[in-house]
This record gives sequence, C-alpha cells and structure tokens, in this order.
Amino acid sequence: MIISAGGVVLKERRVLLLKTHRGRWVLPKGHVEPDESLRQAALREVYEEAGVEARIQRRLGWKFFQFYLQGNIQSKRVLWFLMKQIGGELQPLRREGFIDVAYMPEHKLKELNMHASELSIVQKALRQEA
Repeated sequence: MIISAGGVVLKERRVLLLKTHRGRWVLPKGHVEPDESLRQAALREVYEEAGVEARIQRRLGWKFFQFYLQGNIQSKRVLWFLMKQIGGELQPLRREGFIDVAYMPEHKLKELNMHASELSIVQKALRQEA
C-alpha cells in the first residue's frame, strides 16, 4: 500500500489543478519522505508540483484507489488537505510530466478528465467552503 498526501488548493471557488502529458487534470499529491509528516508532505508536493506555497486550513480525509503500474495493480491511500495559496507562482513540474497548471472554475470541473476520487474530494472541499 502506497501512502501519499495532497492538497486541494482553493482560490475564489477555483481549484488548483495540474494537467498531465496524457491530458488528465489532477490534484497535486505525492509520497511522504521518511522524516516528514503527512501535512509536510502535502505542502511540499503542492509547492514542488505546482509552484504554490500554501497553508493548510483543514484535513479533508482519506481517499483510496488502485491503478496499474508496469502491468501490476497498485493500491494507494491519499490523505487530502484543504489549502489556501499564500505565495509562489504557478509553475508545472515538467520533469514529472505536468504540462500545465491552472485554477479551474467550479462549473468546469465535471467537463475535465479527472479521476472520480479526486473530483469527489474537490466537491467535498467546495461544500466545506460554501
């Protein structure tokens, strides 16, 4: 089981998303380094992948999903945090395969090619911000 942490960064009801080279829009997330907490990992991943310095507002909860990697099924749990941008500039981490980063408006989210689990955590974050 892979354990990761990520951030749902909201700005005026728009959501920070990264576009992969395959055309999928994703939230910033990633692995936890040996000497860091889940909170620290989430903040680091948002900064590394999107160029955004953020502050955690609250914990949103865990999401579980499975995916194929080199022909093998992998299981992953991600702890999500609701965040607010406090600095930095939008910059996709190209060496990780991200080609764009943007704040996407709430009304466009269902049109985007997003994972269902990520869309559901974004919807939860937006409900909590209402």
